[in-house]
Order: sequence, then structure tokens, then C-alpha cells
Amino acid sequence: MTSKVHYHPAIDEYMNGVLDGNILACQEQKQLMKFVQSKLNDPHAILKRDQIDTVLSNAEKHFPWPLLPWEKFLTALVHGAYYDDGSLMFDEILVMMGRGGGKTGYMAYEEWELASIENIRNYDIDIVATSEEQATTSFNELHDLLESREKYYKRFFKWTKKQITFRKTNSKIKYRTNNANTKDGGRPGAVFFDEIHAYKDEDSINVFTSGLGKKPHPRRFYMTTDGYNRDGFLDQLKEEAKMILAGERPNRRTLPFICKLDDAAEWQDKKMWQKANPSLTYFPNLQHEMESEFEKAQDREQSRIEFMTKRMNIPAMKASSPVAEWPAIKATNQETPDLRGQPCVVGIDYADTMDFCGLGLLFKIGKKYYWKHHTLINYKALQGRHYKVPLEVAFKRGLAEVINDETNQPKYIVDWVLKQAAYYDIKGVAADSFRRNYLQQEFTNNGFGDLLQARTGIKTHTELENNIDDLFAYHNLVYCDDDFMMRWYTNNTYKDRDARQNIEYSKIEPKLRKTDGFFAFLNAYQFQSILNKPTATYHRGLRTVTF
Repeated sequence: MTSKVHYHPAIDEYMNGVLDGNILACQEQKQLMKFVQSKLNDPHAILKRDQIDTVLSNAEKHFPWPLLPWEKFLTALVHGAYYDDGSLMFDEILVMMGRGGGKTGYMAYEEWELASIENIRNYDIDIVATSEEQATTSFNELHDLLESREKYYKRFFKWTKKQITFRKTNSKIKYRTNNANTKDGGRPGAVFFDEIHAYKDEDSINVFTSGLGKKPHPRRFYMTTDGYNRDGFLDQLKEEAKMILAGERPNRRTLPFICKLDDAAEWQDKKMWQKANPSLTYFPNLQHEMESEFEKAQDREQSRIEFMTKRMNIPAMKASSPVAEWPAIKATNQETPDLRGQPCVVGIDYADTMDFCGLGLLFKIGKKYYWKHHTLINYKALQGRHYKVPLEVAFKRGLAEVINDETNQPKYIVDWVLKQAAYYDIKGVAADSFRRNYLQQEFTNNGFGDLLQARTGIKTHTELENNIDDLFAYHNLVYCDDDFMMRWYTNNTYKDRDARQNIEYSKIEPKLRKTDGFFAFLNAYQFQSILNKPTATYHRGLRTVTF
């Protein structure tokens, strides 16, 4: 039995429910309770219990719906948790839970409280979303509330369909559609971002938060389900949340309230749905709707994807197939001949100059292709991240190296290729057009001709598919030197097949999977026809075999 904690009833009820198992919660929620305990137990922490009582009482007075335990828990931490220097304990709040859990209602409630109870002059509230329909959802909840008792509320508020103003503090609640090119951030006290899974990058976030800090106690709220944009801003926040909950970012003032399944397989067990939606036991109509969606998801692929991604917060994808089954990938571990002097093509691929860069040499001996790979890793890509591959072993074996520079400049790539040119007959260097344009000048400066332009995308990958399948199926692809990093790269890649059965090789989630080495191989393989030297010599003890 977990020992009871005594901070405030609004905190204790939900916290004890999660810790004792009375509330079925995911691992992130369990970590959050320990994280919050460590924060509130800090000798410099102050919990303003009277202020929490005032805010909760205000909610009961004005709102027609009662706050649920998880909402009370968040309310207490948002409005009552401070440090003894007067600063907020949490100035950034991420709320990610399954669709239908009441995020919009909670947003409306918080917008109301911050504009009024916060009691800071001109503490404006901006509600930001990618569409006007989404941005107005919580605003309209408040507008309808005021309209329901117009005569009474006109003493305290003035409002239009565009803006709500609390008379005493002149704090305004307004909605704004997302457009990073034309909007400025203003001088808000708090900004609410609704459904941030739609944001591909942080540009718009920065625009609308640039004015924060001009008023006391600035806050950011991110309210969302999961979505379909991978490696976007939400994925970045989720990775940061993992580090925060693991204690790796002790100075961060982010409160990551994440509700999801722990494992995709749990979606078949209806009891587990509460992990993704802590409101579910209070909303029987939602339970019935989800059960109906669940039945359809058994037969309809798109319904399954939607249910998993939006209801369970487990991003799903279309039915897909791996590049090769694991036994065929393991079969790339074969004896490597002496490749010195043999013709080869260099392949290069990377997604970001501050991340991984995959390099390699492709050889052909008879029917077999040999891929000698190397990875450059910018030091920034290693900070606070734990990849599911033993990188320390890769560094020791020379399969990878760290670049201690701001970016993986072209000179580092060219230096590696020049070292290989001392041993192997390099016939060409292949990269796609984006990387080729970045790299060409450095290669030219070092005596290379024009780089080979590899193609990417559905058309190219569909054309390559049968040949790649055969390489794995007949064990004719060898990753030199028992290269476990290449097996990892390959296993992180899948075939994304469209309705016409065309494919594109893509990266399997999550973000900490990498595919650069495999895509470097694909770039080189497109030029395998120039590998025309037919013989190689294997050295097996005293015996020499020539093919």
C-alpha cells in the first residue's frame, strides 16, 4: 500500500488514486506523481492552499459542470504551486489525453480563472489553434456561459463574439488562428495552444509566446490528443516529457500530464482505456461511443488508426511491412572478402546536419553486394537521448564517431571518403539532390567530380523494391564487419504502401529510431551498375579462394 500524502485534498485525491492503483493510469502518470511529490517536497516550495480553495470555489459557483479529480489536481498545481521567491513552480503545462476527455472544458475553465482570479492587471489570455473552428471552441464555452446569465455577468465582464474582458483587471480572452508569417505575439499573460499535434515545427509556437514575460506569472498550455505528424512539435514535447519525468531535467518548469496506453496491445482490453482517458468512468455516453468505434476498428483499417491515435494516444499507421523479416536481416552477417582495390560507390544520407549522417561503400562481388557503413553523429544528437543501439560499442569498433562541432559540415564527410579512397576504388559518390547541393563544393575542392544524384520518393522506391527484396531473400546483401548498426537502421525502416501498391521506405516511429545508414545504402544501390569488376579474393587461413 502506498503511503498517503497530504498536500491539499485536490492534489491528494488524484495522486493517491494513481499511486494506490484505484485509478488505472499509464506509466507516465505514475512517474508524474513521484515527480510532483519531489517538486512539492522541495524546501523552497510553497503551496498556497487558500488560493487553491478560492479557485475551486469559483469554479463551483460559475460552471455548470463539476471538476473531475484530474482537473482538480491540475488546477491546484497551476494556481497553488510556487517557490519562495514568488515564481511559479510550473509555467508550462502539457495535457495530452484521449479525445472526449474534457480538455476543451478544462481549457475554458482555466481561461476564466486566469483572467479573473489571477488578479493581475491586463493578464490577457490568447487561445491559438490552426483553424478558427478549433480556436473558438473553448472561447465559445465561455461566451455561452456569460450569455446564459447576461444581466448578472455584465457587472463583471464585457464581451463580444471576438473578445471577453474581465472589467476589474482589464484582462482579455481572445482567440487567434495560427499563422507564423503574419501574427505577432502581443503581450499575453498566458497562451493556450489547442491540438498541438497539428504543428509541424516550433515557428508558430515561438511567435505567439514571444510576448510572454512582460506580465507576472506567464504560462503556456499545450492541450492535445496525439496526431499524425511525426517528428513535429508534439513529438519533441513527448521526448522532453520523458526526460523530465525521468529526472534528467530537474530545472525545467514543465508539468507533463500525459495519458495513454502503455502498450498498443492494450487497446483490445476495454478496462485499459482509462489509462488514455481519466474522464472515461464519469462519461457513460463516451464509453458507449468508444465501444461502437472499437467494433468498427476491428474491420476498418482507417477506423483502427483513428481509434489508436486519437482515443488511445498510441500513434498508428497504415498496414505496413518491414524491409525484410528479422532472420533475413540477420543473414547480412556473412564473411567479408578482402575488398581492397575493389570498385565501389559511396552513399550518403542524413536528415539534419546536427543529427546522424549515414555513409557507406557499396561493392559487388558476383551476386553479392557488400555494404561497408560508417555513421557520423553530431554531439547534440546524443544529449539527453538514449538510442536502442549500443553506440559505445559502435564507437569502439569504428562503426560510428562523434562530431564535436555545431553541425556535421561537409568537410567531415569528405575526410571520411578520402580515407576510404586510399584503400578502395571509388567510382562515384551518391546523394539526393538536397544533400548533393550542400556537399558538392567540398567534394570538388578535394578533386572529386560531380556527385551522383540519387532519387527518393515513391516512384524510385517502388522501382527498387523487387531488387531489395531479392537481396534479403537470397542472402545476397552483406553488412561488412558484423554491422549491428546497419541491422538496427534496416529494422527501423518499413514499406509504406499506398492504395496502388506503390511503396515508399519510411521510418518506423518513434523519434529515437534512425534510418540514415539504410537510406545511404539505397542511394548507393541506385548506381550499382557501375560496379563491374568481377573478382575478389577471400583469405581463409592458408587457403585462398578466387571468384
